[in-house]
Amino acid sequence: MHKSFFRRKVVSLADLLSGPSDMLDEDKGVLDAVIQLPQKYRDVIYLFYYEGYSAVDIAKILNKNENTIYTWLDRGRKELKAKLGGEPIG
Repeated sequence: MHKSFFRRKVVSLADLLSGPSDMLDEDKGVLDAVIQLPQKYRDVIYLFYYEGYSAVDIAKILNKNENTIYTWLDRGRKELKAKLGGEPIG
């Protein structure tokens, strides 16, 4: 189990934020904005963009409907855009 691909390649959000990183400042700003999202949006955005899971896989992981995941991704992206200085929502 400890040698599995998942254990070797996946980094938790907590570890990513607490440890030293070679991330660009811009990337850190985006990650900080992701962390400020509501839990359901943060989880799907993180799994989709940072871990590379598909919406179908995320739906299975979270035991949610696939369309729910697409909705949360859309809403999460809109909130991120607003937080990062894009057009305000609604």
